[in-house]
Amino acid sequence: MAASKTRIDWALFLLRLAVGGMAVVQGFEVLRRAHGAITMAHAATWGLALGEMICGALILLGLWVPLAGGLLVAVLGWPLVHSWLHGTGPLANLAGLFRLLVGLACAVGGGGKWALDR
Repeated sequence: MAASKTRIDWALFLLRLAVGGMAVVQGFEVLRRAHGAITMAHAATWGLALGEMICGALILLGLWVPLAGGLLVAVLGWPLVHSWLHGTGPLANLAGLFRLLVGLACAVGGGGKWALDR
């Protein structure tokens, strides 16, 4: 059974809200807990969190969703790939893998009918 255009539009809208909202909340949480001396590791973590927040806000609003989703996948994917290269299994961080996959789905699916950039 083929999905109707309305069902696809609602699915993309809800996916956009979920992915964008979660990225904003996750990035904000990292920045909220930031304290201490500024080191290169802290700067990298804060930069990734800020990038996640910005991409999440763009996805949430429906602006440049494929580009923002691709950047979000890069931001979320780098720590996963880095940990995989250093010996952890691909299923060691299921939450990160899930966020990576829904970000990829958002990038591939686009903004949908109710995106601001339409």
